[in-house]
Amino acid sequence: MTRVLAVMLAVALAALSWQSWRLNNASHTIEAQDLTLKGKADELVKRNSQLISLSILTETNSREQTRLYAAAEDTRSLLHQRRNRIEKLKRENEDLRRWADTLLPADVVRLRDRPTLTGGAAYREWLSKGDAVPPGKVSATQ
Repeated sequence: MTRVLAVMLAVALAALSWQSWRLNNASHTIEAQDLTLKGKADELVKRNSQLISLSILTETNSREQTRLYAAAEDTRSLLHQRRNRIEKLKRENEDLRRWADTLLPADVVRLRDRPTLTGGAAYREWLSKGDAVPPGKVSATQ
């Protein structure tokens, strides 16, 4: 009977050891999964932050685009009014009509000529060339 008790005790100890090993293994698995979950949570917080930033940027861009469209529309309206005013003045004043129909001097035309520019760098380069009118060509009577 002592042998049976010893065998049962040995089996119980073996079962207890095996169960302890399983619990320890499960504990390590849970810790690893906990670390993974924390990493994923941190990643989600980061992504959420990025999405909020993009949302704010999109909203700001949309608001600015709307403002620019309104400004462009105002500019178009003012240009239309200005053109109408010029045409009205030309119809009312014979001297102005004759003056408006004459060609501008070549130097003035050249000053108003602008090449096709693509971007700010091209504009700066064009400005730096500074093809100004020679001082002898400009007179106070023109």
